[in-house]
Amino acid sequence: MRFILFAAMLVPLAAQTPKRIEYENDVKPIFQRHCLTCHSAGQMTAGLSLESYPGVLKGGGSGEIVKPRRAAASLLYQVIAQETDGVPRMPLGQPKIPDNEIGIIREWIQQGLLADANSQPKGQAAQPVDFQPASVNPATGPPPMPVNLPPIVSPEPAHPHPVTALAASPRAPLLAIGGHERIYLYDLKTHASPGTLPFPEGIPYVLRFSRDGATLLAGGGRGVQAGRVVLYDVRTGKRKAEIGQETDIVLAADLSADGKMVALGGPSKVVKVFSVPDGKPLYQIVKHTDWITAISFNPDGSRLATADRAGGIFLWESQTGGIIVSLAEHKDSVTTLAWRGDGRVLASGGEDGELVLWDSQDGFPISTDTKTHIPKATGPVYGKPRSGVLSADFMPDGRLVTVGRDRVIHIFTTDGKPQAASAPSEPLLTKVAATFDSKLAAAGDYDGRVVLWNGKETEIIPHAPLGAAAAAR
Repeated sequence: MRFILFAAMLVPLAAQTPKRIEYENDVKPIFQRHCLTCHSAGQMTAGLSLESYPGVLKGGGSGEIVKPRRAAASLLYQVIAQETDGVPRMPLGQPKIPDNEIGIIREWIQQGLLADANSQPKGQAAQPVDFQPASVNPATGPPPMPVNLPPIVSPEPAHPHPVTALAASPRAPLLAIGGHERIYLYDLKTHASPGTLPFPEGIPYVLRFSRDGATLLAGGGRGVQAGRVVLYDVRTGKRKAEIGQETDIVLAADLSADGKMVALGGPSKVVKVFSVPDGKPLYQIVKHTDWITAISFNPDGSRLATADRAGGIFLWESQTGGIIVSLAEHKDSVTTLAWRGDGRVLASGGEDGELVLWDSQDGFPISTDTKTHIPKATGPVYGKPRSGVLSADFMPDGRLVTVGRDRVIHIFTTDGKPQAASAPSEPLLTKVAATFDSKLAAAGDYDGRVVLWNGKETEIIPHAPLGAAAAAR
């Protein structure tokens, strides 16, 4: 097997103290230029005056317009950013406020609505949640690896299929890679494929290993036709269970820590939870208003996080489906959910370019990153570059690895601070997974390849070796 190796650019990202943003010096001049024609003390349209600091805090006829340290949840930011459906666009009938000025208002809210040089921030500052590694590994025995998998009979696709799903075993040097009607397996130690799993249901859109690494979950299907979740025995490749009979694709699914529940969702807007292995329905969640795009059980299986295409995220009691809290921050489709190994932090990323770390105890954001995944222009650019976080996964050591529309693999510290970034990939990076030893980030791309990055060097697994290995079996 041949590999393409090249040195990656390691970009250390030092933390910087943001400039203090105040109402009197920074925010009020923006309101004077764009807003006071309608929202002054003399012309309080909708009962709102932005001419004074108390007026902004008071809000208008519909209530408060700013939530300290919660810009994305603040109506003021939503209406001027013009990125949220269901809210009016302001200034009404006028050009959009320049992006740099919107950024100032956003930072002002995030810093706690400072009035002037002498004021103190409002709202509770995000508290760091220290990472506490799991003290006990419940799995015992040799790490599960495939052995003598049976060959598959369907022919290899004529053209490489984009990596639509990717997972790394939590105990072994093993990757599972989604393809067309199949799941490629790759041994990171031997640099060879131990075989391929058939997925005749269609395209796998989600892959998850069980906590002990012995079971692989695959969810997917065929659009507007059928969808299902399949559980495979990692060692033998045999099907252990088939869950669900959807009339459309399964876009999101996960297996609980004890292996007794599977949750799935997709275009139906309904989260369905089944028992394993009999596949009997346990309960349904009908709270979401758009397609279900991400589902994840927390490490001990007591909570279930679900997300949708409209930006909604909810936490549920996994045994009963009772709601715990709504996590309101994203303004566009949530693409990924990931739990830190200790269960204290939930990461979410979306097409709005936001990467949010949530405190799972109180449901408040610990950190929000909006800049890391913005593509860097390499030539003439028309309009605003489209940002977006496409996939995220926590490493066992508590760090977070992500990919997005900037085509870069990013690593964040345990408290959400940017730590390092790879050189940009030419194809779009679609999925990311962290290996069991925290030494590698694996990213699938649109050309069907997998990129392995150790923070210094990048190794590319071309699609051809995977396909050739599958065809030879």
